[in-house]
Amino acid sequence: MRSGLNRRATACMPLAMLALAACGTEEPQGAPAPEVGSATSIDGELGDSAGTRPGQDSSGVSRDGTDTRGKGDIGESAGTGASVRQGGDGEGSAAVWPVDDVVGAVPRTAPRTGTSGQGSGDASVVTYDARSAGEYADAIRTAAASWNDRMRNVRLRPASGGEKAGIRIVVVRGWPGADPAGLTLGRGTVEIGREALNQGHDPARVVAHEFGHLLGLEDRQPGPCSSLMSGKSPGTRCTNPYPSAAEVRQVEANFGTAG
Repeated sequence: MRSGLNRRATACMPLAMLALAACGTEEPQGAPAPEVGSATSIDGELGDSAGTRPGQDSSGVSRDGTDTRGKGDIGESAGTGASVRQGGDGEGSAAVWPVDDVVGAVPRTAPRTGTSGQGSGDASVVTYDARSAGEYADAIRTAAASWNDRMRNVRLRPASGGEKAGIRIVVVRGWPGADPAGLTLGRGTVEIGREALNQGHDPARVVAHEFGHLLGLEDRQPGPCSSLMSGKSPGTRCTNPYPSAAEVRQVEANFGTAG
């Protein structure tokens, strides 16, 4: 009897194991389905950490002046550099910007008295050439006025005929950026990037933000719309081109008083 029971138990074991396996694969009732579209990461390069491309310097930026902000790089100097979504209000597409929109170091040295771009009296004059960005002439005027309306000792104005401008403004296919010409304040190139404008970012705010870099300001991201140097972080609804009081004080301190 005992051996017969053992044989029957042995024969039943595979069936029991199959039943357990089948039960183990059944999905529990009410289990939540994976959320669609919940991922925040975007395929693409993560700025500096992704290395350089042919024809680019160590910042991942092309030096030929044609398109300095390539598609697929990730966002200015906001936090970790991971991809984020535009706008705290949920509007806008995923942001894909360079890790840093400044090529090299933000300038710190005030222009010397009597040099090009320096005014007389109490104000330092920073000139700009916007002839290569004619379609954004209104946005550039608004950006310059937004600084001039609040600063006392620095003035932004278009270069007159034959005058060498301190800042050159160009339009590129990629992302906005500022390319300082050395460490002297008010010298370099402002790049109006169509990628940002296509996402819905305000062109006057973009230009005013890049002016801020050439006037000696770093990015302050994330930040509120009231901060010009918060850049893209408030989202596409933010159209404020004006620097905050703290940003104005910093630029005025950077330039000091012209002699």
